[in-house]
Amino acid sequence: MDLVVTTMGSLFEDTVGSSEAGSFISLVGLAVGEKIQEEYLQVSGASQLDRKGMVDALLDMKQRIGSDFYVMDESEQRIVLGNKRCPFGELAKKCPSLCMLTANVCGHLAAESQGYARVDLPETIAAGASECRVVINLDPNTTGGGRRYHRRAWA
Repeated sequence: MDLVVTTMGSLFEDTVGSSEAGSFISLVGLAVGEKIQEEYLQVSGASQLDRKGMVDALLDMKQRIGSDFYVMDESEQRIVLGNKRCPFGELAKKCPSLCMLTANVCGHLAAESQGYARVDLPETIAAGASECRVVINLDPNTTGGGRRYHRRAWA
């Protein structure tokens, strides 16, 4: 499966460019995030994941796909996740837009749970770092880079 996803991502990047491929992969990540959220809500029997449930869901889901995510830092305003192993391995370096899957899954789950999230990937294995760092900001009043996510109005 990793080979299929990575090959598809590489073909998109080669055909339409990194930015457009990233946009498409973002949509895939959002759809995946919605399905993952449904699964964890069904298992928990809750209508919404609390903060601990959201973090546990992110870590569990990432472990299941072959990553090695862990909590680096956590405060009221943000959660910082580290990852020592990319599920796409070395292939991610050929298709760094695949990182948008991680950003969108994390952003979607965090926003649906907490109301708002801004996700930044300051370090990624795909870009040559030794591990990934995923910063999930939960305070809408903070500034900085990254993608913003809001709880869906119809949720």
